[in-house]
Amino acid sequence: MEENKNLKELRNELEQAKREKLQAEHQLQRKKNQLSYRESTSRKERSHRLIICGAIFEKYFPAIIDVSERELSEALSKVDVAAFNKELEDAIEQVRKEVMS
Repeated sequence: MEENKNLKELRNELEQAKREKLQAEHQLQRKKNQLSYRESTSRKERSHRLIICGAIFEKYFPAIIDVSERELSEALSKVDVAAFNKELEDAIEQVRKEVMS
């Protein structure tokens, strides 16, 4: 009788452990899904921003429309990017000041 009781308790403990394991697996999957969703959202936002910036860049520099990525990269390596970047930062700062006024 005592042996049957111990066996029953062990089976119950085993079932409880299986349920807890399953719950932990589901919690882990939910966390993975949340992380994946947040990363996906970040990638989508970045992709959207890059597409918009590329379109604006094409608008002001129409010569790049028919240029391959490699040609554009090589051409930009010959431009004084530091000076261009400085002018661009100054212009952005000026625009921000105008918007805030």
